[in-house]
Amino acid sequence: MPTVQKIIIAFFVSLLFFATHLTAGLLLQERKYSVKKTALLWVSTGIFLFWDLCFCFVFLSKPWRMPVGLMLSYLYFWAIFIYVSADGFWKKCYLWLTYGCVFCISLSISFYGCHLLVPNGSDAFVYFIRGVLYGIICLAIFSAYYKYGRPLIRDVSGFRTNNWISLNVVSIIYFITFVILLSKISADNGINSNTLLLFSLFVCTFAVANILIISSIYQMRKEARDKLVRQNVEYLMTYVENARKNEQEIRQLRHNLRHHTEQIAAMAREGNTEGILAYLGHNKEASESLQAWCPNVTVNGILSSYAEKAKKAGVEYAAQADTPAQSGVADVDFVAILANLLENALNACIALKSSGPIQVHIRNVGNKTVIAVSNPCGTDLKLENGLPTARGIGIDSIISSSVRYQGDINYKIQEGICTACVILNP
Repeated sequence: MPTVQKIIIAFFVSLLFFATHLTAGLLLQERKYSVKKTALLWVSTGIFLFWDLCFCFVFLSKPWRMPVGLMLSYLYFWAIFIYVSADGFWKKCYLWLTYGCVFCISLSISFYGCHLLVPNGSDAFVYFIRGVLYGIICLAIFSAYYKYGRPLIRDVSGFRTNNWISLNVVSIIYFITFVILLSKISADNGINSNTLLLFSLFVCTFAVANILIISSIYQMRKEARDKLVRQNVEYLMTYVENARKNEQEIRQLRHNLRHHTEQIAAMAREGNTEGILAYLGHNKEASESLQAWCPNVTVNGILSSYAEKAKKAGVEYAAQADTPAQSGVADVDFVAILANLLENALNACIALKSSGPIQVHIRNVGNKTVIAVSNPCGTDLKLENGLPTARGIGIDSIISSSVRYQGDINYKIQEGICTACVILNP
């Protein structure tokens, strides 16, 4: 029969590991569902963890308590984390595997620390000291990750599959190794010098491997930003080229103003009113063909580029924008968000062989920047909690850039029209 002491220990261990797993999950995830649904899923996970650890600590023998209880809870948390996080599958696996390595290292250190501090303490007191040590180590690691690691990780696309698979191979090797070492350490009654040496060696190599991995992630971020810069240059060049062409046309109009006046006068003498109106309309179209939607050069460049692409594809295109010349949203983020929204909209129209329209509205409302793009869509487009269920690197880029501005992204479909709305807080 379980004793009161065992029940108290099980409750304490369950609460401790739920707190650390939950903190890790919230730090690592990029929320995909509503706050309510996400909270319910994490709470249900906590209930599972509690009963899992209670059962293992009360009914299993000592050598099996730790490995069985913690592995079941860790795998269940892993499944929930994969489900609730809006990111690439292999990136999510890498993050949780790396956390698993950190979890095993922290717990192993707490075992060694507790053995040195209270070698002859009671089970309840030993578990309490171990929990305190483990909590302090995790708090330090989580704080460092929140300040330095999280911004870097969120900048890198989760859909660069090959890169993340390579990182997963390294992480899973270390994870299995640390799980085996943790099981051995927890089974030892005292400090085993051979196990301690092996554990120290693997921790050192894990640290070196992660330095190399961080360098690889930095390189991925650099490549992603370079791509956005190249896109920005492309859009600006398109805008400059359109401006040059239209300026040349306007010069020609001004140069030929005398001839235009004579032509209009001749038609007036003949009473050709319809001819005059048609002639004036043609000249107005030529003189106003340069679109300048707003004072912001980058937004104009993107809108101009996709206006040309839509025209070539035979898709109707209309845009309105009031973005100031100096916006709180960085140029590369406008490229990542606006260009990807327009690219997806144009591709949808081309795939459906639809003439559109694509409608773009960019507004500054108070301190917020609102970007809305609508276009016809097919019946195969499915949404869940305001995001497409099937997402590629384009939507991933939109999400990653929006996160930097505490942004809110929402897709909706109404009468065959998909509208994507992004609200940023620069």
